[in-house]
Amino acid sequence: MSYRLYCCLAFFLLSNALAFGQDQKIVDSLLALLPDAPDTSNLEVYISLAEEYFYTDHQKAKHYVDAYLDIARKYKSPPHIAFGTNMLGVYYNITSQNKEGLQAFETAKAMYESQGNQERVSAVLNNLSITNRRMGYLQRALENQMESLAIKEKIGVGEEALAASYWNIGNILGDIENYSESNAWYRKAERVYSRLGLKDDLVNIRYLVALNLKEMDSLELAMPVFEEALVYFRKNNLHNDVAGCLDNLGAISKGRGDLEKAEAYYLEALEIAEAHGEESLPGLLYRRLANVFREKKAYPQALDYAERALEVSRKTSVRKKMITDYLVLSQITEDMGDPGRALRYFQEYHALSDSVFAEDKILAMNELEVKYQTEKKQQEIQLLNEKAARAALVQKSLAGAVVALIALLGVLAYAIRQRARRSRLEKEKLDAEIAFKKRELSAFAMQLAQKNEVLKNIQDDLSAIRLSAGENKGLNRINRKIGRTLHDDTNWDLFLQRFEAVHQGYQRNVTEAFPSITPNDLRLMALIKMHLSPKEIASMLNLSNEGIKKARYRLRKKLGVETSESLDEFVVSLFSDKRQPAMAGDKA
Repeated sequence: MSYRLYCCLAFFLLSNALAFGQDQKIVDSLLALLPDAPDTSNLEVYISLAEEYFYTDHQKAKHYVDAYLDIARKYKSPPHIAFGTNMLGVYYNITSQNKEGLQAFETAKAMYESQGNQERVSAVLNNLSITNRRMGYLQRALENQMESLAIKEKIGVGEEALAASYWNIGNILGDIENYSESNAWYRKAERVYSRLGLKDDLVNIRYLVALNLKEMDSLELAMPVFEEALVYFRKNNLHNDVAGCLDNLGAISKGRGDLEKAEAYYLEALEIAEAHGEESLPGLLYRRLANVFREKKAYPQALDYAERALEVSRKTSVRKKMITDYLVLSQITEDMGDPGRALRYFQEYHALSDSVFAEDKILAMNELEVKYQTEKKQQEIQLLNEKAARAALVQKSLAGAVVALIALLGVLAYAIRQRARRSRLEKEKLDAEIAFKKRELSAFAMQLAQKNEVLKNIQDDLSAIRLSAGENKGLNRINRKIGRTLHDDTNWDLFLQRFEAVHQGYQRNVTEAFPSITPNDLRLMALIKMHLSPKEIASMLNLSNEGIKKARYRLRKKLGVETSESLDEFVVSLFSDKRQPAMAGDKA
């Protein structure tokens, strides 16, 4: 997840603005009120104390939230119980206990819904969105945020509250890598903050626009904004924002090949994050530093930071980050010449990746099925009600026949609309299944390429060990096993099944149009159609770069593609709406 989440977390997460450090005078004055104040007055005191301690002493903050809830439950006050439950979710979120935070926010949302408090429902939906986003559930996060915005628009909140939703929607779209759409939402928020003269928010929203520009490789536009924001954040002691700026300047320096400057930026950001940030922010910077030291071939330091990143991922239960960390650890230990350890890390990566992928698939399909079945049941109930109404109309006197006829025509029109709606829902379900199969195909291809690359590197290491240490039956057996795995067609069969599910009839059409095409040619064409790079194709086909060039040359001849024409464009557009091959009797 990008740093955009951290630069505005405090503003959007809490129902009240929380400071990053407590004011001791305020704390002392609040504590002085406790002995003499009645329970009901203590409610406000407890929550104010919790807010003062949220970012300085987590245990004290939790103590005061619990005390608030105890009084609210004692007096059976639903609004206060709901508010305290939401604040408990805030505590869990700040301490990176994401699962517990989700549960608390869901409970608070149900309470506010039962009380009919739409304004607070909108606020809790915003908290749910942020938590789901931090855990990598981006579609859920976007749905939460859109629902929150719809409620705000319905109840007529002010411009600043609407701008907060624009901001968060832009964050999520940026995570999905839809940077242009993300910036469109950010610009909507920017216009509001400019009209209202809100300097802090204006700096932050422009900073987020710069983040997207950086991802779109518009570095010359992004750099001045980062530098201006860094000065502002330092001046105002906004520690997390300073760390975020340094992180992005480090990323730009690394992209330019200046590893020393990138390391300096990341280390300064890490020092600030460890002192002031949430636990997940140091985890992000550990991961950055591991990659920098790996590129510098400083493998012990790279390994140390990668292991720290994995520890944070485990502690915060963000399994998608754990997948990345296991893969990086596998690559580092391979670079260090430890193939056994590299293989163990890769096995952890592969097992967790398969588990998360399967869970996401089941979750997405279940959500789609529930939505479809709910709509279908509602339509059936509506149609049954309409049939009952028609039966009653038939029994009326002739004097009501005209009214009955009009009602019948209305029902028929509604039924036609419902049929069209059912067709649309079925099409959306089919489109979603196709999109999911495309993601599944890409993920499978990437896993296959990475597996082949790691196994080939391990095989090379074993060969080198065998040359230096002499013949060893154990090494030879492992080497042969890896060789059989690399040349095993089972994974290819699974890959082609997934490919055919996305591009139905493609292989049959190719072989009919070009009879000389071989199965190996079909594999190469499938990988080209998926827009994979030559390096990724070489890894998946277990070929050298020279072997790939020869395979592409043979394929070009069989397809009749001129040297002046792009082979990749020809294969990608083949049997699509853009292009059909010239058949016998056709004009090419």
